[in-house]
Amino acid sequence: MNEKPSMGKKDASGKEFINNLHILIKTALIHDSSNIAITTPLTKTMDSVHLLLAGRDSFSLRLIHDNLFINDTKIRVDIENFLASMFLTGEMKKNNTGKITFHLQLSANELRQFVYAFISPVSKAPTSNETFEDVLDKLSSYSIKNITIDRLQEETGSLGQPVRTTQEMAANIYFKTISVVSEIMDSTKLKNAANMTKAKRLIQSMVDLMLQDESTILGLTTLKAYDEYTYNHSVNVSILSLAMGQRLGYNRKELSDLGMATLFHDIGKIDMPVDLLNKPTDFTPEEWQIIRRHPVYGVKTLLKLKGLQERAIKMVMVSFEHHLNYDLSGYPKLLSPKRVSLFGRIASITDCYDALTSSRVYNRNPFLPDRALFFMMKKSGTAFDPTLLKIFINVVGIYPVGTLVLLSTNELGLVIQANPSPVNIHRPLIKLITDPKGNEIDGDTVDLSKHENITIKRSIDHRKYGVDVSKYFL
Repeated sequence: MNEKPSMGKKDASGKEFINNLHILIKTALIHDSSNIAITTPLTKTMDSVHLLLAGRDSFSLRLIHDNLFINDTKIRVDIENFLASMFLTGEMKKNNTGKITFHLQLSANELRQFVYAFISPVSKAPTSNETFEDVLDKLSSYSIKNITIDRLQEETGSLGQPVRTTQEMAANIYFKTISVVSEIMDSTKLKNAANMTKAKRLIQSMVDLMLQDESTILGLTTLKAYDEYTYNHSVNVSILSLAMGQRLGYNRKELSDLGMATLFHDIGKIDMPVDLLNKPTDFTPEEWQIIRRHPVYGVKTLLKLKGLQERAIKMVMVSFEHHLNYDLSGYPKLLSPKRVSLFGRIASITDCYDALTSSRVYNRNPFLPDRALFFMMKKSGTAFDPTLLKIFINVVGIYPVGTLVLLSTNELGLVIQANPSPVNIHRPLIKLITDPKGNEIDGDTVDLSKHENITIKRSIDHRKYGVDVSKYFL
């Protein structure tokens, strides 16, 4: 029996196509069309095209209000494809291209020619006001018939309506911030000038969203990127720190300073050997000595950056102090005792929590969120400021946002918001994702503080159940 592909399969095929096209264009930007380096990404992209063409004469990649669509299906941006989505969105905007249609008779050679027509000359020097016509001329000169393009324009109808939900805005800012952190760290590593203006603006937008809807943006910290750990981790630490700052009564200026300082707390890692950071086995004592230098390296790096003004000292302090414990153990070792700054004490808590709950090269089995908190509570008063740790637990809840839980009804639920009341901190807001028999459902949102007959039996490892918790926050 022939069955139509499920929405999940369609979405996966679209994401695979986006990622492969991204790699193909990036490769074409640095190699000419005859270079052997283009062969593999070209083959993979053609394979993706064939999957999307199955059973149809054509399909279109569309850009509508900063969102990519395959025909009428929106490509959901997540931690695995955000770089590809942002890159392709930027490239299509440069050329004023709103739709690229791939037809059934497309050959690999035509796809190769199209990519070079699409990126040259406009992607390398996007200064012309007629870039769309430039690409059209190229397609015509190469006799490309099985890929066609349409101009970017304001579209009408349901697909043309810009999405303005807090969830969409939060995800957009989240992924843009990861991208900007990546750009700044890479530029700094290459000794190039780093533009901090974008980062400041994004942090300000994040502060505004935090003040508007804390739970939505906190939910995005459930996104964990194995391959982009440092950048992903930096943004998560910044968000968690902003939530703590909000509970401490910080104003917008103070929150912005805290957000910037924690966003670049790990910038010293750019001076660490990549093979050491990615080492899959335990560090030797000598390697740990190298790793423990990154707070000092961060200080040196930050002092060289321009455009930080009065924020510089706070950023320097957080870089230096985020691995210093409350009792001044940890590292770097101090020549004389001094109290760790408030920003530094906040960063030590949020950095540790996100690290414990993330999968890294040297931490293949991360803690469940509630177990991470239990582990940290045992170090209250030694590693962590006890008052700040209580505030952090109040922010994320005993069962933090993103925790998969088994309920007394035998349903599985996902924690989507902590209960702000200390009395009901153990009774968060839950999204039901299975029925009592284990069948996946798009269930109701339940406030456990209003349903005393429903209790949490225990937290569940979402990986063992194959549940992608992050999709509920995107």
